[in-house]
Amino acid sequence: MSDLSLESVFGANAGVVWRFLNSNGPTNIDGIVRATKLSRDLVFGALGWLGRENKIIMEKKGRAMVFSLREYEIQSEPVAVTTIEVATPRKQPIRRKFKAPKKTKKAGEIKPPAKNIESSAKQADRTEEFLLH
Repeated sequence: MSDLSLESVFGANAGVVWRFLNSNGPTNIDGIVRATKLSRDLVFGALGWLGRENKIIMEKKGRAMVFSLREYEIQSEPVAVTTIEVATPRKQPIRRKFKAPKKTKKAGEIKPPAKNIESSAKQADRTEEFLLH
């Protein structure tokens, strides 16, 4: 089965997520991603598939969204797994924040702040001009 359709890929991933939720109960998205080893995007696709089939419940608990199977979907017996060859998802790279080192100025490059001192006559002229307008 080398030529997989879009439905079979999403359906297979939905089956993986369904079996995980059936055996482990309500879980947030990060728990599903870690346990199933599917990428976050594939898990979202599988959850969308299950949601479209009205098989899952989505609840907000605090800041997290928790996904669980509907009560009539839960089975006490493990479900037989049918094997469909699916391309293994690529492992997502770990994203690290890069902070560039701060550049320090050399003593010769530091300039003193410019002094903006006007003569008192010039200040008086500007004040008078301001008041006239």
